[in-house]
Amino acid sequence: MRRYILHQLPNQPKTYLSLLLASLLAVVAIDFFLYVSDYAQHIFKSLINSKPLLSFIITPIAFVLIVYIAKYYCHYIQGSGIPQLIAATDSRNKSIREKLLSFRVAVGKIVFIFLGMLGGAPIGIEGPSIHIGGSIFYGFNRFIKLKRKLLIHALIAIGGSAGLIIAFNAPIAGFLFAYEEIGRKLRKQALILIAIMSGIVYLLAIVYRGSDTYLTDLSSHSIDLVLIWQLLPLAILAGVLGGLFSKTTLYLINKLITHSKFRVITIAIVLGFIVAIFNYLSAGQIAGSGRDEVLLMLESKTLGLDFVAMKYFATLTSLASTIPGGLFMPSISIGAGIGSEAASFYTQIDTQVIIIMAMIAYLSAVIRAPLTSVFVILEMTATLNLLIPGLIVAFIANFISKQIFKQPIYEALADNYLKLTEK
Repeated sequence: MRRYILHQLPNQPKTYLSLLLASLLAVVAIDFFLYVSDYAQHIFKSLINSKPLLSFIITPIAFVLIVYIAKYYCHYIQGSGIPQLIAATDSRNKSIREKLLSFRVAVGKIVFIFLGMLGGAPIGIEGPSIHIGGSIFYGFNRFIKLKRKLLIHALIAIGGSAGLIIAFNAPIAGFLFAYEEIGRKLRKQALILIAIMSGIVYLLAIVYRGSDTYLTDLSSHSIDLVLIWQLLPLAILAGVLGGLFSKTTLYLINKLITHSKFRVITIAIVLGFIVAIFNYLSAGQIAGSGRDEVLLMLESKTLGLDFVAMKYFATLTSLASTIPGGLFMPSISIGAGIGSEAASFYTQIDTQVIIIMAMIAYLSAVIRAPLTSVFVILEMTATLNLLIPGLIVAFIANFISKQIFKQPIYEALADNYLKLTEK
């Protein structure tokens, strides 16, 4: 058994040193990325609160600049970044991996997400954090020169796991994400190394910036297991909405693909203008990741069905444009909105528990990674005591979503990257 375990690990001391250095760089780089992204979205929201009409100028211009530059000069930084990691793991072509993951890509991702947040795009930070983490770790392979496919793929998965851990202070979710999403085709032996490095990254992140929960500590809230059946309609609703979101997003992305510069600019202007309308109507609430709005709803402040609808369609519009940006936190905010509105129908379950369950269900329906969805939400709210109801709603929503669109959204987008890079 010992020989089997050791066989899955690198045998060169410099490899472990490089992995440690990559972990340190990932913690510092992603923490900086989170800070500047948060700063940018708050600048936009403050500006729109005082001068709402500026959204009709700022947002379309930002969309055109970002979409145009990304498409013609930095193509592989588009979207959330998770499909790039999946494609890099699935591909046996070294040149493709180096196009999708590199230090240059990591820097580009930071810059473009900052610009997107500054322009009022409804985008998240976790997918880009995962892309940055994967790019940093794979970039170090230039120094350690791993040859075995198992270790190269493990290196990419470690980077993705590190990105999620650092973004959300969620070590279990980070490891499970590497297994569920990035490592769908990864040999299970690689999980040994991934688990070790995920633990190291989490410890380094705690030392560097502390161990605060990403959202808020709701550990005092619980649910009587006898009442779990009441959550079934919520899980089904979230499953339907999440499945439709994924199906529609992928349809629009494929429909809007064009190689004409005039059409690229025109589409970017139109989609940017649509997002600008939602920014104007919501007074900037739908801009950015949605974390601030989730915190408000967890404090029992309702934002209304109009917020849910606008965030839903604005996020869909943003993703269809291929502008760089994450999907986790915008989806979590939509789920929180669904839960906040549904809470009035529940008299025996705390509002916060309903919101947590709705966030889990909707995120699971969109990304189709139920274990990751459960643990990332529970770790962000310090509510691991809600594991059983969380697993139930996640798997129900995942099942419902699968009936609407069979292929997970990130996997479908990864296939598109593989097709593009193989041309």
